[in-house]
Amino acid sequence: GSSWAGVLQTTPGLTFPADLYLEGSDQHRGWFQSSLLTSVAATGQAPYKQVLTHGFALDEKGAKMSKSLGNVVDPRIVIEGGKDERKDPPYGADVLRMWVASVDFTSDV
Repeated sequence: GSSWAGVLQTTPGLTFPADLYLEGSDQHRGWFQSSLLTSVAATGQAPYKQVLTHGFALDEKGAKMSKSLGNVVDPRIVIEGGKDERKDPPYGADVLRMWVASVDFTSDV
């Protein structure tokens, strides 16, 4: 939780505190809290002005998608279609963009 010091206080053009911390909802008691505790102890203030958390992409069984589990959907297949176009038809980039823009990112999808 101390990357705020290595990034915000040493990178030209960045200011402390950060305007926004963006992480997954699993980081409330992890990254956000450890960053807050180390920053308040060292500087007397939070390393961020606002926190934004997002949900996770879930597979058809409700499990978090993960490359290591092999349950991810390749966006290229959504755009271009798969080898079996009856099973994986091409939808195009605009359909994928529309889906991403319309999803409630604060919840799991």
